[in-house]
Amino acid sequence: MTPRRVVNLKQLEKLVMDVTSHDLNRQMQQLVSDYKKTGDQHYLDDAMYLRSEFETWWNSDNAEFVPPAQL
Repeated sequence: MTPRRVVNLKQLEKLVMDVTSHDLNRQMQQLVSDYKKTGDQHYLDDAMYLRSEFETWWNSDNAEFVPPAQL
């Protein structure tokens, strides 16, 4: 029996992107919350760094996820 694909590559890329985006948003929210609690600037800097890294992985011209290893 030949295995069949449940999703195509584009659907899988979107799913990975959604999960990655959700996880990064949660991490950034936690870092901003920690910044507000402590006033420690490094939390806010880390949140901004995560966002900038995420944006470099997303090729908005083609709406495709480009993992860091392929940049």
